[in-house]
Amino acid sequence: MKKLAIVSLLALSAVTSMAADSVSLYGIIDGGISATKAAGASSATTSFTSGGMTTSAFGIKGNEDLGGGLSAFFDVSSFIDLGNGAVKGGTAQQNLFTRSAYVGVKDNTLGAVRAGRQEAPSFLPTILFNAYGDSSTYSPLWHATYFGGNNPPSTAIYNDTGWDSAVSYTTPTIAGLNVTAIGSHNTTNGGTNSGGNALYFNGPFAATAYYQRTEINSQGSFQTNLYTTAKPGDAYGLGGSYDAGVAKVFATYGEAKDNSQTMKSKTSQVSTAIPAGKGSVLAEYATTKYYNNSDVTYAEAVVGYDLPLSKKTDVYANYGQFKETSLTNGVIYGAGLRVRF
Repeated sequence: MKKLAIVSLLALSAVTSMAADSVSLYGIIDGGISATKAAGASSATTSFTSGGMTTSAFGIKGNEDLGGGLSAFFDVSSFIDLGNGAVKGGTAQQNLFTRSAYVGVKDNTLGAVRAGRQEAPSFLPTILFNAYGDSSTYSPLWHATYFGGNNPPSTAIYNDTGWDSAVSYTTPTIAGLNVTAIGSHNTTNGGTNSGGNALYFNGPFAATAYYQRTEINSQGSFQTNLYTTAKPGDAYGLGGSYDAGVAKVFATYGEAKDNSQTMKSKTSQVSTAIPAGKGSVLAEYATTKYYNNSDVTYAEAVVGYDLPLSKKTDVYANYGQFKETSLTNGVIYGAGLRVRF
């Protein structure tokens, strides 16, 4: 019996050790068909769409329990083009781990420190506080925030969703609130990016705020570098959401200033996710006022339906319209399948 007890204890210890140290492969595969007619264009273009609701990606992450409430972790992940299998990201070169590439330590009492390529301060407040999340194809807030969307020239203000060579600190979650501060310095080009965000979750209510200053572009960006230390980009935003059961509603407001192109913008967004049948009806509206040599107002609205087929697989269909000052309305519509693993 004593030998059996010792063997049982050793086996339990081995299982506990394996559970404490973990490495896992994860990802999202999203593909479909969409048609887009830009504002002012005469006809629509239909094409295969990789990442309609979420950019297709895969990654590897791990965690090791160091004892005493301390753990070490890492995460490396890549964007992929489902149409041709290529890795996406980087203008000067194709970077393998453009989505994330960082290592860190976390203390249950003191918080977490991460080092490497990680999300910019605006990223989580943007994707967590609109009904379409990080949909680069359909989300009006995403279009108003990153990569210029279908028409507006916002690329020069936000440009990239992540910062290279960054170091961040995130507080422990206290009463539903955690705060992150992040900085990224480029010794070659002499620029420093800095900023932070706050995320608050308490039952059905959530709120966020962020600020970021961009002085240097990252190699992981999909866009050409437009920043210098003398002409940085500044941006801040506020957001909130409330889940009333019959519907979850979101609202955000943000302002940005890009000194490289003497341009300012003000963006407002409202959206909702309404349970309907086995899925959800999604609706979102965002409007942006640009102030530069010629003031332009850009507005976009989209509505759709997302139907889960399981906990990891869903299908979706969306239709949207967008307008820009002095141009005929644009349109976008499409459908796709998303699988998480």
